[in-house]
Amino acid sequence: MAKTFEKAKERQDILFAEVSSLLSVLASPVRLKIIHFLSQAPHSVEQLSHKLRQSVANTSMHLKKMQRENILKTETLGQRRIYSLVQPEMRDFWEQIQAFALIHNPSNALFSEELYREELKWNKDILETVELIRLKKVILLDVRPSDEVASEELTYTKYVKHVPFECLKKSSDPLPKTKPILVICRGRLCVMSNESTFLLRKLGYDAYKFDVSWHQISKLI
Repeated sequence: MAKTFEKAKERQDILFAEVSSLLSVLASPVRLKIIHFLSQAPHSVEQLSHKLRQSVANTSMHLKKMQRENILKTETLGQRRIYSLVQPEMRDFWEQIQAFALIHNPSNALFSEELYREELKWNKDILETVELIRLKKVILLDVRPSDEVASEELTYTKYVKHVPFECLKKSSDPLPKTKPILVICRGRLCVMSNESTFLLRKLGYDAYKFDVSWHQISKLI
């Protein structure tokens, strides 16, 4: 009995060491941003480099470190190496980290009043909002870049209007002004949804920032 218990304790110590190693790899703002972007869609090193505002060499260094920890995998397409998350569950893990960061310190929230001098956030909870989306009583507007959107997903095309942030002002397909518009992007820590909501209000739309990613919504709709 004592030997079994000691073996279990040894295994526990190994597991704690493995978790510590995983968390140490993620303990970098740049690598967390990589998770942030790859949670949306696979990216090449060049795409990530541009979005991170880092050199290709520095971005590659971070990617290789994460790949050694088996967080990322690669696929070769032509002359490009495409990076993606090994486990889809990492997206849920990243969502939970963001949620905990706001619980741990509410000042981590991206308060719209600080920059825009008005409240932009949609205040209904996710379950009530998902029902409104199903009933088509609100417009769900995704402002992520096109390379982060799986537009072939049937549920997505049924419920979501996609207009990339940079195209909002010049969209050839005007949004209707008869329903509230809920703006989504990459989730809680994405600044594009605030900016998009503010822009839409200036254009006369009843727009709100919805602090939930499509990944979360798609599991409930």
